[in-house]
Amino acid sequence: MKKYSEIRWRKNWIGKFMALAAAAALLTGCGEKNTEAVKQGAGQQTDLATQTTGFAGESARDAQIDFSLLQADNPEIFGWLYIPGTTIDAPVLQSGQADDFYESHNAYGEADEGGAIYIELANLTSMCDFNTVLHGKTGTEQTGLFADLYQFADPEFFKEHEKAYLYLDDNVLTYEIFAAYERENTSLLRSYDFTYVDGCEQFLEDLYSIRDMTMNLREGWEGITPYHFLITLTTQKEEQPDRQFVVVGILTKDAAGTIDRIVAE
Repeated sequence: MKKYSEIRWRKNWIGKFMALAAAAALLTGCGEKNTEAVKQGAGQQTDLATQTTGFAGESARDAQIDFSLLQADNPEIFGWLYIPGTTIDAPVLQSGQADDFYESHNAYGEADEGGAIYIELANLTSMCDFNTVLHGKTGTEQTGLFADLYQFADPEFFKEHEKAYLYLDDNVLTYEIFAAYERENTSLLRSYDFTYVDGCEQFLEDLYSIRDMTMNLREGWEGITPYHFLITLTTQKEEQPDRQFVVVGILTKDAAGTIDRIVAE
């Protein structure tokens, strides 16, 4: 077992992915939070938010999320996802009851077939995993919390919309969206063991070996390694239950400097 920061230091000589080190260099440990950096990071994004207020009167419009307000309504809210250019501007939850609880319950915890955006128990709410998988519904007629993910299937939209933001209590994480494609509707967390290097590498190998003309892939991220941090947003259309659409982003900015993890060889 090795600490991510130690491994990164030892592997500085590997040239093929050092062009990506600017993102990794910001990741210094799941420890003390730099709240001043968070404020500065949030302030730089004020011109990006365009949505109206959402759950519990909150939205990312002012680039700040009041988690005390959100968690008063539901303590299982741990994050807020915002993707400029889409309607995705909503809380992220993790249920203590069942992985799929928020598949059929809204962010208030009420029964609702529209569901909520959520992660499974296999992922950490600290966002320190190699790949954090976020689920959300599309629903009928392209409605639902994650319906706008399908816009990333359009090459022009994909080209023009690069960023996603994940707000945590006292942190703001910035991701660059580098892949959008359709795959078999199987569980990523059950298909790959992201706690080990081999599982991370297999996911990356499978992603870059896809030969699908409908896949959108941003150049410059071919050197991603198991020592980076990804999010994968997943959804599916009700009329295509056997297919899953995924949008993958890589962490490029960690405002509080708290993102780190142990990586098992």
